[in-house]
Amino acid sequence: MTLRDDISWMRTEGRRVRRVARLRRAHGLAAFRLEEARTRKTSDTLIVLGSGRSVCRLDDTDWQRIGRETDTLGLNFWMLHPFTPTFYQFEAGPTPERTRQFETFLSERAARMRASMMIYKDIERHQLDLSRLPPETVKTLRVLNKVNLPVNDEARLARTLRLCRAAGLTRRTGLLLFARASIVQALTFGAEMGYRRIVLAGVDLNDTRYFWDEDPALSWFGNAQPGQVHRTMDPGVAGVPVDRVVMLFRDLWLQPEGIELFCGHATSALHPRLPAYFG
Repeated sequence: MTLRDDISWMRTEGRRVRRVARLRRAHGLAAFRLEEARTRKTSDTLIVLGSGRSVCRLDDTDWQRIGRETDTLGLNFWMLHPFTPTFYQFEAGPTPERTRQFETFLSERAARMRASMMIYKDIERHQLDLSRLPPETVKTLRVLNKVNLPVNDEARLARTLRLCRAAGLTRRTGLLLFARASIVQALTFGAEMGYRRIVLAGVDLNDTRYFWDEDPALSWFGNAQPGQVHRTMDPGVAGVPVDRVVMLFRDLWLQPEGIELFCGHATSALHPRLPAYFG
């Protein structure tokens, strides 16, 4: 790692951030702003709702408690679950077929999801066909911009994270940080929103099955994760597995602010490094 590498990374990310802004304006969409999101904050606890199979362990009492006592951030295909989150962060792709199916699911659930703040990310990579969505849904979309951190080497990732923190990057720009998976971006969302506790529910990382695999009505939908190893845990895809990325963010970004981080259940690959919020 050299100073030249750092400068190249900063230039690349600067170009990408500007491209996202141009695409957002071209589509006539509003930008995600933390100030607007904070108006929906009602709790000091944020539960990030991943799609892992362990979500099925939560019973009606758990969901009542979650809805009553916490704020929630659903990720990607979370809309297939009957629980409606406070915030909903999603992206199109990774294939045209998957995107078309996402659009269909979102259109079918538009009335229910209207209660969530709709956070649309990664439009520079894959885009929804907005003409296939209800106009009232399109009006609620907020395009999120972010900075992608280098994940080819753990030492470099740690150094870059320290640099971003020292520069107050997220506070000064409103950009969130991304590294390897949506759950990591969710951590910076939670921190910048001012939550004191963040829970990664349904973030199993040791099981490629999803909660909808348990639903006979959705069994046809299938699984975008091939094989037995979760892609975000595969060092062959990127150098630093997502569990190590999460630990770095805990140590270098959350703990200095006094923010507690939990996994959902003890079955997660993040346990016992993270305590289990639901046991």
